[in-house]
Amino acid sequence: MNSVKRERRENQLQKKAEKIAEYASEIIMQSDTQMLIDGHPYVLVKNYRDGFQTERLKERFSQILTKYDYIVGDWGYDQLRLRGFYESKSKKGTPSQSIDRLMDYLYENCNFGCAYFVLRNLDVQKPAPIPKEEHPKRRNQRNTKKKPRRHNNFDEKVYDMHSRKPNRTEKKSKMKAKTVGKNSRGRHFTIRQKN
Repeated sequence: MNSVKRERRENQLQKKAEKIAEYASEIIMQSDTQMLIDGHPYVLVKNYRDGFQTERLKERFSQILTKYDYIVGDWGYDQLRLRGFYESKSKKGTPSQSIDRLMDYLYENCNFGCAYFVLRNLDVQKPAPIPKEEHPKRRNQRNTKKKPRRHNNFDEKVYDMHSRKPNRTEKKSKMKAKTVGKNSRGRHFTIRQKN
């Protein structure tokens, strides 16, 4: 029984390794700090605690990262995480995506003292826009039929109301009551005024 499970697990791991190899990027090292990743030039700016490993970068690199000026790779629990940053004077992205905020990112989002590296993209690519035909049509999860808006129908009614039994010294007074806000839901309130 255990041998069957072990074989099945080995087959799964082999298929996973084949998929990773299929989607892996091509990295050509030109020198210690210069490289080509899928034909785009990059420079290794910082390599803290030997965080740069080409084999792991091949597995994790994605084409979406080519739009960033800098790519930061940090290690946590033996896994490489990649994140893109823009040039400090660039107006792209949010302020937290500026390379000036790199140390904030490392202190707040990474393991303390983790190994990391910084790559500078020398050939920033704009992501190709998706043609309109390929955009998935958004469907509203709720009912697609538009319901007519309910308008509050305000009816004013005036009633003569008697107050509690008058004392002998008080004159008998009448109060007017006005019902306001009678709508389709049956909610309303009453305003009473003494005459």
